[in-house]
Amino acid sequence: MSDSSKKIAEAIFIVNRHSKAATDPRYLYRLKKAAIEKLIQEGQAKKLGLQYSNNPKKSYQHSNLLIGCHGFLFHLPPQKQDMKDLPHLGTMQPVKATTQVRMSLSHAKSTLENYTGVKPDPLKKSAFYENASPYFR
Repeated sequence: MSDSSKKIAEAIFIVNRHSKAATDPRYLYRLKKAAIEKLIQEGQAKKLGLQYSNNPKKSYQHSNLLIGCHGFLFHLPPQKQDMKDLPHLGTMQPVKATTQVRMSLSHAKSTLENYTGVKPDPLKKSAFYENASPYFR
């Protein structure tokens, strides 16, 4: 595996970590998904199996697709074919991160944007401000 795909995996890790606390994470998750799918197509990442989610939707248990790339593990929603082809690995186990990644969010985003060609919607505003009370504006 190439050094550039390792940088892409590190950028995905940073974007994924920041998206969990973002007020509007939709673009970050879209960027993550596009990058992982491209890595899989190029053979730089591998689908490892399915795992039960720690956060079931509406009290229904569902599975996530586990993907490995350069020692990083990522989750995406599975497709129907993944449910048929991949083994189920049970519940998610907490993984202690041993890899130190030092990269800013803006650098990670630009790295993934250049790699995938995905760009933010210039006309789309954050949903956070649309739902905010006019009192706080």
